[in-house]
Amino acid sequence: MKNLKIIGRLAFLLVSVLNAQSQITHTSEKYHIQFTTTQDIAVYETESDRVLGFENDDFAIDIEVFELSEVNSSYLDDLKKTTRSIASQLSLRDVQQAIPLSNLTSGYYVRATDIDGEDVIPVFVGVIHNKSKQLIYEITVYCYDLDLGKGRKTIESFRLME
Repeated sequence: MKNLKIIGRLAFLLVSVLNAQSQITHTSEKYHIQFTTTQDIAVYETESDRVLGFENDDFAIDIEVFELSEVNSSYLDDLKKTTRSIASQLSLRDVQQAIPLSNLTSGYYVRATDIDGEDVIPVFVGVIHNKSKQLIYEITVYCYDLDLGKGRKTIESFRLME
């Protein structure tokens, strides 16, 4: 019986270590932001130097960065409402209520749906205000593999850097 407990604890420890190792952090020093994924994603070239793009067969993550002076003066009045509005402006459907990003004091995300022909793709849309750097981030996480858990973990992993 004692050996079973030891084996069980070792198995738990091994799974915990493997899970911790499978976390990959992606960082933009230029824009002072980072996020974590459970799988490797490649950087892809975007049409703008202020859009960061990452993708693989399962996910696509885009981060568009704006200076505070570039957005409407009412943009920050109600960040929850702004987040839902951004999702609607992207022609996404079934936009849900905004949820605070727990790692940040000024950020929200919504779950929405993109309809592309016959494909129904879950999307998470986030908006973050970096007060110290006077930057706004508009983030989309497209879940091509339909794994909402991984998509939610990714959007919730965003953090600002000093």
